[in-house]
Amino acid sequence: MNIKTTRFGDLEIDERTIITFPEGIIGFEKHKRFVILTKKTNAPLRWLQSVEEPRLAFIIINPFLFKSDYQPAIDGKDLSLLRLKSLEEAEILTIVVVPDNPRDMVANLMAPIVINPELCLAKQVIINDTSYPTRYRILDSYDKNPDAARAVSC
Repeated sequence: MNIKTTRFGDLEIDERTIITFPEGIIGFEKHKRFVILTKKTNAPLRWLQSVEEPRLAFIIINPFLFKSDYQPAIDGKDLSLLRLKSLEEAEILTIVVVPDNPRDMVANLMAPIVINPELCLAKQVIINDTSYPTRYRILDSYDKNPDAARAVSC
């Protein structure tokens, strides 16, 4: 399948890698199909690119790279929507904001993206744990854990 993107140009993607967000992403609910793009192998920062809207893409990261004790409490209703029995079956990603000074980049730990990698189903969930901020400074605690950098299998 060919998709258009403003950051990467025209891309040929395997339709089996499309991740479906039945409810969209918070603030972008009408966009439901995305693909994960990586510029370099094992790069910590990746892109969640809309398949439908060339301009819509989010920088994402595996939060366990910089917060190894991250334990978002995901509601059973959300696990059911994603057809997951437990959070251990899921891939967890967070959206990153990179300001003018990249050393100040932050991740939204309060609204992780939970993916069922077997079915390529996903949801951005809001967790009620106020100890996880919406603007967590990544480089303050970055942990270069090579196992956490594995790609989502969708």
